[in-house]
Amino acid sequence: MGSQLVSIIIPTFNRSEILSDTLDSIKEQTYKNWECIIVDDGSTDRTEALINEYVASDDRFKFYKRPAEKLKGANACRNYGFKKSEGEFINWFDSDDVMHPNFIKEKLTYLAEDETLDFCACLGQNFIKSTNEAGVPIRPKVLNSTNYLEDYLLKGLFFYTPSPLWRKTFLESKTLFNEKMQRAQESDFHFRMLTYNPKYHYIDKVLFYIRVGGEGITTGASKSFKAQESVFNYFNTVFNHFIHDKTIKQNVHLVQYAFYRQAANYYNLNLLQNNFVGRCSLFFNYSSYLVAYVLKVKTLRKHFFKIIAGLITVLFFKKGYRFFYFPQYDFRSNN
Repeated sequence: MGSQLVSIIIPTFNRSEILSDTLDSIKEQTYKNWECIIVDDGSTDRTEALINEYVASDDRFKFYKRPAEKLKGANACRNYGFKKSEGEFINWFDSDDVMHPNFIKEKLTYLAEDETLDFCACLGQNFIKSTNEAGVPIRPKVLNSTNYLEDYLLKGLFFYTPSPLWRKTFLESKTLFNEKMQRAQESDFHFRMLTYNPKYHYIDKVLFYIRVGGEGITTGASKSFKAQESVFNYFNTVFNHFIHDKTIKQNVHLVQYAFYRQAANYYNLNLLQNNFVGRCSLFFNYSSYLVAYVLKVKTLRKHFFKIIAGLITVLFFKKGYRFFYFPQYDFRSNN
C-alpha cells in the first residue's frame, strides 16, 4: 500500500488566515506517499506566499494558478488539479477543512484490499474554531446502498466532496465537476458518478472536519440567480437521466420527484428576477423544460394546463406558487 501515490487536490481563494490548518493536517498524515495539488483561484491576500512556504519546505506540495482561460470557481480548480495529478488515487479536499491523521490511510486500506472498489468514503464532523470542540458526526441515513440513485435522491445517501477517496481509473473517462455551476455542484457530481454504478465502501467513522461559519470560494452564491439556475440544471440532469433510462417504469417516482423539484425551482428563479424583461428571458429559456416534462411522462400529463397557467401567472404577476406546488411527488423519506 505504501507505494501507491495519492493525489490530494485543493482549490483555494483568499484563505491565508486558515489554510495552514488544512495543510498542516495533510503533513501530519500517517500515510506519507501523497502529493498535494493546490490550485489558487486568484487570491488577493497572502495565500500565494503562504503556499510557497509549504512548497519550499516539502516538495510533496505543488502550487498552480487557475489558468486565465478557465472559468473562475472551485470547480474549474478541481478539474485543473485533476489534470495535473499523478496519483493512482484522488481525494478532492476543501481549503478550510482539516484531516484526521488517518484520513488517507484508513480509506486507502479498503481500496488496496479490494481492487473492485471504485471509491471509499468516510464521515465528516463540523467545527467552528477547534476540531477538539467538533460536533456530532454527519452521518448519511444510508451508508451502503443497493439502489444508489433512489437512496441518493430520496433516502439520505450523500457524500461531501472531501469524503471519497477515488480510484483514478474510475474517474479518467468521465466528465468531472461542472464548471458553470455555482450551487449543487457537489450533488451534480456525485449523482453523475453514481449513474455509473460504482462499487464503494463507506467507513462509519469521522476522518475529516468541516469548518463552519466561513465563506466559500463563491461568496453569496446560495442567494444568487446563478446559484438557483445551477440547482435547476442539476435537477434537469436528474430528470433526463431517468427519461433516457430503460428502467423508467421502475423509476417513475424518481421522475415525478425531479418534476416536483423543478416546478418549485422555476418559480424561485422568477422570484429572483426583479423586472418583467428578466422574467421574459427566463420564460423563453426555461419554460419549455417544464412543458417537456409533463408531455414526456404519462403520469405528469394531467398537470399540463396547471403548468401553463403557472407559467403565464408568474411571468406577468410574479406570483402563483400554487401552480408549481406538487407535494404528492415529494417521496423523500423522513425516517
